[in-house]
Amino acid sequence: MKRLAAVLTAAAALAVPAATIHEAAAAPAGPVGATVTCGAPGAPGFLLTRACVEVTGNQVNLYGQATPTNPAWQPQQVGFTLAGNVVGNAPIAPVSTSVPVSAGGVRVGGITTTAPCGATVTASFAVSQWGWPPSTATVSAVVAC
Repeated sequence: MKRLAAVLTAAAALAVPAATIHEAAAAPAGPVGATVTCGAPGAPGFLLTRACVEVTGNQVNLYGQATPTNPAWQPQQVGFTLAGNVVGNAPIAPVSTSVPVSAGGVRVGGITTTAPCGATVTASFAVSQWGWPPSTATVSAVVAC
C-alpha cells in the first residue's frame, strides 16, 4: 500500500510540470493589445497639442490630441496637420484636416500604416490655423512586435 501511494505521488509530481510547460507554450508571444506613446506638448498657445503613436503588433496608428488651454474655450473649427515617418522608409503623406474642438479636447486624425518589428516611427502634429501661433508636437516610438 505504501509502495502504491509512493508511485501515485511520484506520478502526480511529474504530471504537474508537464501541464505547466504545456500552458506556458500556449501563452501568446509579444505584447498583448495596443501600446500608446504620446510625446511632450507642443509650444504653448490656444491649444495643448500632443502627437501619439499607437502600436499593435506591426500595425501603427498616428494621431494627435488637442486640448484647449483656456477654461472659457468656445467650441470652434481648428485646422491641423498630422505627418509621420517610419525611419529608413519614405515619409508618410501628411494629412491636413479641420475639426471641431470642444472644451474637453479632441483626438485628431489617424494615419494607419505597417512597420517592421524594431523600426522607429515618428509623428508630428501641428496646429495649422491661420493667424494662430504655430504649435508642433512630435513623438517617436519603436515597433516592438
